[in-house]
Amino acid sequence: MISKKRNFALVALLTLSFLLPPTAFSADSAAQVETVSLGSSSLPVVVGIKGLPIVANPFDPSQARVVATINRPDGTTIDVEGFWYQEYAVASVLGQKNVKKIGDPFWKISFTSIVPGKYDLAIQPEINGVKLAAVSHSVTTTYSAISKVTTSGKSFLRDSKPFVPIAYNIAWSNRYEEVEKYNQWFSRASKAGVNVARVWMAAWSMGIEWTDTGLGDYSKRLDRAWFLDQVFILAAKYNIGIDLVLLNHGAFSTTTNPEWYSNPYSASNGGPLAGPGEFATNEIAWKFWERRLRYIIARYSAYPSLFTWEWWNEVNFTPISSNDLSAWMLKSRKVLEEWDPYKTLITSSWSSAASMQNWDSLDYAVTHVYDPSDPIKSLTVQADALRSAVPNKPILVGEMGSGTVTEDPFSDPTGLHLHNAQWAATFLGFAGPASYWWWDTYVDPLDLWPHTTGLAKLTKGLDIATMTRARASGILLTSCLTLSNPTTTIGWIRHNNFDRSAKTLLLLDAAIASLKTKKPIQTVFPDPVSKGGTLKVAVQKAGSYKVTYLNTFTGAVVSSQQVATANTTVTIKVPKFKGDIAFRIEAVLP
Repeated sequence: MISKKRNFALVALLTLSFLLPPTAFSADSAAQVETVSLGSSSLPVVVGIKGLPIVANPFDPSQARVVATINRPDGTTIDVEGFWYQEYAVASVLGQKNVKKIGDPFWKISFTSIVPGKYDLAIQPEINGVKLAAVSHSVTTTYSAISKVTTSGKSFLRDSKPFVPIAYNIAWSNRYEEVEKYNQWFSRASKAGVNVARVWMAAWSMGIEWTDTGLGDYSKRLDRAWFLDQVFILAAKYNIGIDLVLLNHGAFSTTTNPEWYSNPYSASNGGPLAGPGEFATNEIAWKFWERRLRYIIARYSAYPSLFTWEWWNEVNFTPISSNDLSAWMLKSRKVLEEWDPYKTLITSSWSSAASMQNWDSLDYAVTHVYDPSDPIKSLTVQADALRSAVPNKPILVGEMGSGTVTEDPFSDPTGLHLHNAQWAATFLGFAGPASYWWWDTYVDPLDLWPHTTGLAKLTKGLDIATMTRARASGILLTSCLTLSNPTTTIGWIRHNNFDRSAKTLLLLDAAIASLKTKKPIQTVFPDPVSKGGTLKVAVQKAGSYKVTYLNTFTGAVVSSQQVATANTTVTIKVPKFKGDIAFRIEAVLP
């Protein structure tokens, strides 16, 4: 139950605009409209609207709304909401980075040029419930934006072609270093074929609503929104899609990474909720969440580089019940369906208990895996469980690491666990490689981004989610995983000791030996070598094939050979290799 004191605070918060002197304006007030940016194939068109009356809270739709009806060149029409915007620049004062405001705030409207041609906008401002005179504006573009990624069954597609999300978590940066750091990370990652980054709108990073703002007024965090703009712009530059995580579990948890006691939704901070579990059911909380969601949609949905809206990170660490969460996700999805005209994909994430959750309202399913054991073993279990729960949607490993506290650069300086996780996920039924965590303290400092280079080259043009999974045996002390379709089979052969857990055992044995002999402990071990050999691999039809062997790290061709079969098994001669090797078997057309 909400106390009278708390209830009064909520009423005051929701009705603040009526307690302030009304802004004087007339219904025929004229707005000045200009095209701010014509956009590009990976950036939206942006239109600015100035001269509208100022209100106390421009984020409160009862005080101010700007909606544009846009007639597109293909004959379709969409409605998009405007958003209140403040320009910033990064400044350095006495060696300390900060931001400074540039000019006055104003309204913006953002939309995607889906086809070249003339876009006619009818812009309708509404101030304190009074509709002002509509303003017309036209923008002519000369390009088509890149298409959003979609799903079909188990697969991701772009323009009806297979899309394999090669992703990393690149969730946040130190304050005021977002532009510098994301440019560095995206540049390095994109060179290795990375095409998706998972970015959080967390309170300590680019979240727009927290204790310093209170609920429903984001004025004090428009700089955070501006930094997120820059991340989207950099993503467009480097052809990286953004999986935008809207809520993190800690904000609504009292037990796991707890931030609840600083959350503006908490009654202790003047909010409407006695406990975090009420977030999904409280109507006042819903109004504020809907306002925030609509602002985020207005500002970011038009970016072609937006890959996914992700409701939650690991929502199972909040006390929100499964039934309440399912209803909340359906309700939130309806807001997206109304105001995101680009039908951006929607997902959410649980931790490793993902297979127990309800995925009906989501476009694809995600699990998180923190396990130091061999990823071939751990991800086999995860893939089978998640696929059983979600039989006909794409599945991904949204976070992966050897531990939840940190990644140890001493025991695994070359990223062997990262490497194996990415390759194992690719071959075990997921729609892409595992998306690793520890980007800022492990991957980047040790320059491990290139690990995805070989995978990107091997899987190019393939719909790996629908390919037939198999295993082959015949080479001593190795595991061989394959994927095949009617024309192509790809495979990964790995020495069983080319694994972080195997090297950990070697370290343990070395430590024991050091204690016994009083000699310095051995810490460096050579990668295991396989002599190669003959391997029988399943293909889907008889014929002639070209076999190409690839370095798993660089994608460079090691060797090639021609083989033929009168049935559905080819015999290949695997060369000697260190650690692991990949191959691609392609049908030779007559």
